[in-house]
Amino acid sequence: MKRVTTTLKLKFLDLNAVKAEMFDQTVCATTELANELLRISPKERKALTTAKVVTPLKSALSNQVIRVLKGKAGQRVKHFKVFWPEVNNQNWKLHKVGSTYSVSFPTIQGDKRVPLEVSSSYYAERLERILAEQDCERGTLKLMKLRGCWYAVVSITWEVPEVKSTERLGVDRGQNRLAVAATRWGRAVFFGGGEVAYRRRRFQKRRAQLQQAGKYRALKRLERKEARWMRAVNHTVSRRIVRFAKAVNADVWMEDLSGIRQSRQSQKARSDAGKSRHTWSYYDLEWKVAYKLEMAGRTLHKRPAAYTSKTDHRTGLIGKRSGHLFTGQDGYCCDADWNAAMNLAQWDGFSCPLSLKEALPVIGRVGSGDGVVGNPLNSMNPSQLQAVGS
Repeated sequence: MKRVTTTLKLKFLDLNAVKAEMFDQTVCATTELANELLRISPKERKALTTAKVVTPLKSALSNQVIRVLKGKAGQRVKHFKVFWPEVNNQNWKLHKVGSTYSVSFPTIQGDKRVPLEVSSSYYAERLERILAEQDCERGTLKLMKLRGCWYAVVSITWEVPEVKSTERLGVDRGQNRLAVAATRWGRAVFFGGGEVAYRRRRFQKRRAQLQQAGKYRALKRLERKEARWMRAVNHTVSRRIVRFAKAVNADVWMEDLSGIRQSRQSQKARSDAGKSRHTWSYYDLEWKVAYKLEMAGRTLHKRPAAYTSKTDHRTGLIGKRSGHLFTGQDGYCCDADWNAAMNLAQWDGFSCPLSLKEALPVIGRVGSGDGVVGNPLNSMNPSQLQAVGS
């Protein structure tokens, strides 16, 4: 069984002005308390209790502020613009009357019970798990105001049965396409990146105009808008990748792209938001695929990226890649991103010597002393394992 933790962002239903004002007062009080505690030395802060602080907040709220600032947050931050109120799992409760869900938690004016807006079966299913206490543990509740709307943000942890996968799904990420997911038999799903590159350039042009005009607040709003849009795109792509993995009963294999921004890139390409690796959001995509797979009882595996897109998935020979096209040593041509995804689906890694340029199969270089990456044996094909061993 896998233990999966996720966060539910629950909007309050028809919140009136009186409760909204009460929430604002609670946030102001927690922020003021947090900044007062930051003025105290870390040593004195560790000895603090709710009895030693003066605040209009209830003990459940002030105790959580103290607990947070005793940790790493108290060492990293010098001043809080906003410190959102938070309570532990013992100080909030979920209720249901008819078809309406509500949550009760402490505020600056005492415990209040507020109805929630639950518009999808996704949230309803998880709230029912909390009510039934069925393999589900409640975490903290945080009160937050996002784009003018108040939310109760709660974390929950539950156990998901592990699924035994019989297939492998390779997912190659890039700039020509956001992702290509392929099975080792060649069945694939493509996610084009043309629209993303186009919109990146539009955002870049608008940022330059705002920067030149000195409109820095509008610039910040535009940056947040772009980030939200890209996260929404990655949510859609990751959901479809996981759906494909479940359809073919597969775990997912991806390239390890850590450090990709430090790789060489021309100044012209770097200045273009549609091509620059500094505008990539593939870690966000990887993270979203990983937690969606966990919720499905499956696993994300990472493999070294070296030679993934330059190796012929049929023979293991180093070929050539030019844009969208891969060309093998024998003249075989195919889509380069699909070829890379096929390699990820078939192999656990290659052992490629840095000087390898001639037509030698990568799979035959197991004993190479100057190999740079892992073990080339294909764990999905026992016959090839025996052939290489002999």
